Amino acid sequence: MKKKILAAAALVMAAAVFAGGCGKKEEAAPTESTTEAASTEESTEESTEETTKESTESAAEGEDQEARYHMLQGTIVKMEAEGSVFTLQADDGNSYDIALTDIRDVEVELAQDTQIAIAYIGEALGGPEAAALEDVTLVVAMPEQEEWTIMTETGTTTANAMSSFSMETEDGRELSFVKDNCPMEEGALAGDSGDKVEVTYVASQGMNFPVEIKAAR
Repeated sequence: MKKKILAAAALVMAAAVFAGGCGKKEEAAPTESTTEAASTEESTEESTEETTKESTESAAEGEDQEARYHMLQGTIVKMEAEGSVFTLQADDGNSYDIALTDIRDVEVELAQDTQIAIAYIGEALGGPEAAALEDVTLVVAMPEQEEWTIMTETGTTTANAMSSFSMETEDGRELSFVKDNCPMEEGALAGDSGDKVEVTYVASQGMNFPVEIKAAR
């Protein structure tokens, strides 16, 4: 009887050893090189996402500027007797009755048959779904010229006088501007110099006319 019990115990122990030997092997922990590779991959993905985000934001800013600043060009076909209102036959095919008080600054003599251009801020005029004249800001009227380019520069002011100001751009150029009563963000030209500004402007007859002045971000 004792031998049978010992034999049975031996069989149970053998079965336990056999079961342990056939069990599932534990997975090896990731090696240091594997961890580093995964970390590098994550860093690369984050860098790519950040670059893509910056490019998208830059493109959006460019599109926003292109949609915000425009030139209204045409010929004055009628002047009211007192000269306070004139009718502009614009190149977009529409006629606009414009009061002098609607324009912040006039740098051209207004007379019938005179061609002029007006820099303005807002949605583009012209077309079936275009903005109405009263919904835009007419900034400065100038003599017409063949081509107009609306530019934006960021830099630091070097002088700020009664009727003009100057700035050094981020790439080291010196630009001077005529103060033309354009829209200006509060604090953009607070001191005699040293203000960080962003100036959107057009050039006419050798002078630069701001369309809008903002404090640089």
